[in-house]
Amino acid sequence: MDLAHAFLEPPQRPATLDEAEQIIDALWRLLQDCREQLALNSSNSSLPPSQDRLSAKAKDRFARPPSGNQRGAQDGHVAHTRALVPETEVDRIERHFPDARCECGGEIVIDPNPTSRHQVFDLPEITYSVTEHQRFGGTCRCCQRAVTAQLPKDIPSGQMGPGLIAWIALMSGHFRLSTRSIQSLLEMQWGLHFSTGAISEAQEPVAEWLEPLVDHIADTVRQAPAAHADETTHFRGQRRLWLWVLCTPQLALFMVHASRGMKAARQWLEDCSGILVTDRHGAYGIHPQAQRQLCWAHVIRNLERLSGRKGDPGALGLWLVKFARIIVQLEHRWRKSGYRSQHYRRRLLAARENFRVALEQGQQAHAGQRTGNACKALLADEPMLWTLLTSPGLDLTNNQAERAIRPYVIWRKTSFFSQSERGDRFRANVLTVSESCRRLDLCAYRLLRQVCEQGIRQQPVTIRLPIDLLYRIPPSRQIESRSAA
Repeated sequence: MDLAHAFLEPPQRPATLDEAEQIIDALWRLLQDCREQLALNSSNSSLPPSQDRLSAKAKDRFARPPSGNQRGAQDGHVAHTRALVPETEVDRIERHFPDARCECGGEIVIDPNPTSRHQVFDLPEITYSVTEHQRFGGTCRCCQRAVTAQLPKDIPSGQMGPGLIAWIALMSGHFRLSTRSIQSLLEMQWGLHFSTGAISEAQEPVAEWLEPLVDHIADTVRQAPAAHADETTHFRGQRRLWLWVLCTPQLALFMVHASRGMKAARQWLEDCSGILVTDRHGAYGIHPQAQRQLCWAHVIRNLERLSGRKGDPGALGLWLVKFARIIVQLEHRWRKSGYRSQHYRRRLLAARENFRVALEQGQQAHAGQRTGNACKALLADEPMLWTLLTSPGLDLTNNQAERAIRPYVIWRKTSFFSQSERGDRFRANVLTVSESCRRLDLCAYRLLRQVCEQGIRQQPVTIRLPIDLLYRIPPSRQIESRSAA
């Protein structure tokens, strides 16, 4: 009988003192489990920060003691001011001169150059443009057949042009606005009135037009020497799906899949030959263990959960947390030396041995218990914690993927999920392009507009991001690699 049904029946009275003590022990373990579950947050588990309680966030915000300094820039802060626009790029110049006569009655000689330049930035009154296409007909004098002119192929069949469609895609995928918010913004900013259905339908062709660009990004990311992967829940209506991300510091690739398991990971990571930085999710086990680096931030959060327990398990957890933070500091110092310091490398190797021995002792001392099982699982993953030793330069954390997926988590909360497979496809493709543009410091709107212009003209979309040479090894490096081999 499971625990949920056990509480629906009257409790059984213990017949002996031993049975009563067994019940007390079982209830105590259950109480400890419940307390541990209630104490879970983003700092001691894999829960995202968005699921933390607001009261806990407020306490963490004001946990630090006040420094006593006033708010704002402190002494020694480097000032950041807007640079003046060159006069050749200014729309209008207004010159202001002093009076021709001084108060003493003398004539004032005007300096040839201005004493100061003060520039005011403003927004113009914006409006939309309307192009009307009139088709004329005629009648043949010979056969009396009526004919009507056809619109050119580059004329949209609907009422939206490429600029408007690209703007809607940008507001939705990059700025994470819901369809009704886009509708309101269109009315307030542009004076345009479109139904929510028309705005939603405008996103459908964008997903198709972006496919060649997304495929190009996918090929490049999977050829990268190192990439980061993560996943989060996604809903289509009431159906629970998953949004996967595979990214590098320059690019991000998204995919919506029905599963979070190995089948989805196998499809997602196909042809991915580089090192993969991930959390400890089991689906990533399909990737070779020698080419995986586990996120140390996730490991520390798991150890934080262990340190919250009572007695010896808590003491072991506190020691492991402290030691894990020391390991991170040693790697940072090794990185700061350009990975040339043998001193810090030797200290990392010694730290690895001590960390492994502590886990083995914890497994033996708490065999068959939660703490022992946690140490056993970490020992199984231990080789993947140290890929950084053979591949210097790897990130210790999976922040790249988490930062890439965070905008979608915000979008998910404000746009009421997606309602169709078409919406899933649009979200994945527009997120891929917009996040990649952000990482490459490119204007996403200009790119989307160029794509929409080619798509509306029914031309092959040839727009690509400048990433062809992103991970290509220079010929000189290839010669060095061959000679070293």
